[in-house]
Amino acid sequence: MAKANKTRYESEMKTDIPPKGETKKKFKDPSAPKRPPSAFFLFCSEYRPEIKGERPGRFIGDVAKRLGEMWNNTAADGKQPYEKNAAKLKGKYEKDIAAYRAKGKPDAAKKGVGEAEKSKKKEEKEDGEDEEDEDEEKDDE
Repeated sequence: MAKANKTRYESEMKTDIPPKGETKKKFKDPSAPKRPPSAFFLFCSEYRPEIKGERPGRFIGDVAKRLGEMWNNTAADGKQPYEKNAAKLKGKYEKDIAAYRAKGKPDAAKKGVGEAEKSKKKEEKEDGEDEEDEDEEKDDE
């Protein structure tokens, strides 16, 4: 059974065609402001040490599940301070991102363009080496 599956897989992979176009990784500027945490994440940052302290051997998923249950069981009044803090952080982030965008293109983005130019020059250099190889072959004849 396993051999049949393996041969079927190999035959399918021979005819498999990858999607068209290149997927380029989006450049992320390290100097850009970071997004603020949500009210839930602020809640988690406060209660995570407490939950880990109860049972130090718990897995990350178990801790996250417990935090989610606690958040869902918390009344609206209990969530309100976290939501206010999250709104305040979001307002600050919006001001920071507006100022960041007003500056224009950041230096790091220009570096990304420079790297693309370097790769083009490298390709041109490699093309030039191919031409030199052809010239050498002609001289040998």
